[in-house]
Amino acid sequence: MLKLYYILTEYLWVFGVGFFVYLALRGVKSREKHEKVAKKKWKDAVEKKMDEPMTLHPEIDPNLCSGCGACVTACPEGEILKLIHHKAKLIEPTKCVGHGACEVACPLDAIKLVFGTKTRGMQLPRISPYYETNVGGLYIAGELGGMGLIRNAVKQGKLAAEHACSKVSPGKAEYDVLVVGAGPAGLAASLTCAEKKKKYICLEQNKFGGTIYNFPKQKVVMSHPLEFPLAGMVKFPRNKVSKEEILAVWGGLRKKYNLQIKENAKFINLKKKNGIFHVETNNGIITASKVIMAMGVRGSPRKLGLKGEESTKVTYNLLDPDQYQKCDIAVVGGGNAAVEAAQYLAKSRLQNRVYLLVRGPQLDRCNEDNQNIIFDMAKKKKVVMCFDTVVSEIYEDYLIVDRQGQRLRLQNDFLFIFAGAELPFKFLESLGVVIDTKYGEAVKTG
Repeated sequence: MLKLYYILTEYLWVFGVGFFVYLALRGVKSREKHEKVAKKKWKDAVEKKMDEPMTLHPEIDPNLCSGCGACVTACPEGEILKLIHHKAKLIEPTKCVGHGACEVACPLDAIKLVFGTKTRGMQLPRISPYYETNVGGLYIAGELGGMGLIRNAVKQGKLAAEHACSKVSPGKAEYDVLVVGAGPAGLAASLTCAEKKKKYICLEQNKFGGTIYNFPKQKVVMSHPLEFPLAGMVKFPRNKVSKEEILAVWGGLRKKYNLQIKENAKFINLKKKNGIFHVETNNGIITASKVIMAMGVRGSPRKLGLKGEESTKVTYNLLDPDQYQKCDIAVVGGGNAAVEAAQYLAKSRLQNRVYLLVRGPQLDRCNEDNQNIIFDMAKKKKVVMCFDTVVSEIYEDYLIVDRQGQRLRLQNDFLFIFAGAELPFKFLESLGVVIDTKYGEAVKTG
């Protein structure tokens, strides 16, 4: 009996060791498979010149990284962080939007969030930990300060307004705080001013919602629970919601707290006299003790500089694709905004003829998902893609384009231009704000 016990014990031990080896080998093969996919994605990013981040992103110290994969698991964007040679690597940099979850998850502090890279600098206004510029009383929050992510913009708007409200000198100006822009940062700043019972006004040159309002109809945007002043935690039923759902929730906050937001009020200029800001708008001069610039970067689209560009057929954003049906449409640009606009306009039910005109030989800084969709649509002849093509002349019902040395006439009813935005750094510098170029330096995210 004792002999049988030893035999069974030996067999169990051998089985256990064998099973452990099997699991280990399986794990190694799985890691090798994932690493092979990661290497391919990184190679594709390099070949497509999409290997440099466009905004806030993680910088990983290989000397500190243990290859635990905590950052890979934590990243809410999915497949953009992977392990290669047992080290974390940002393999799809242009998809990174700076959530910062990877930095928090790393147990060895091997990750820091930075703006710019050693080869590609990123210009940013100089701001304090409270988002105050070197011009006392003038604050910058949100996209204009390099923080395009909604969650971070909300935090910045709140912190900037809290600091501004604490420094207000009452009675010296018409308003204690003037907020420029009614996007996420501007909304958070307005709620903070209301909470602190300060006299404030929020100016929005277009419609309430700012950047979110300017997204195409039904465009899905990422949104996690947001904590707003006064309102507390605002949750959404899903982690992906449409712009209409976000604007409906934010509109509810605006109504509930009677926020002082003025639409179609364009900020033009400001001057500081005797400690008070004199803000020029399309409705006259407004004075304020403190000013928070939360206006984003979409207000000044980059133009082609062609005669005829002032025509009503030319536009720089797409709000409602449904208003364009049975039309000849040209979309200029090779980034996500242009490609997404072409997708919306080329939907079968609209019966449009859509041309995507790209200046270079390939799509520039356009994520993989959008590329897959647009190339599939081109294959199905829903979109005509024209590379190495530029618009040279604009007329009422047609365009002249230069394509690989040939001048072509293109029938055209509407022209959409997505050539990026003119960042208002020269204007900020004219106000005295110092602009720095970041080459991979760590920056406080709020």
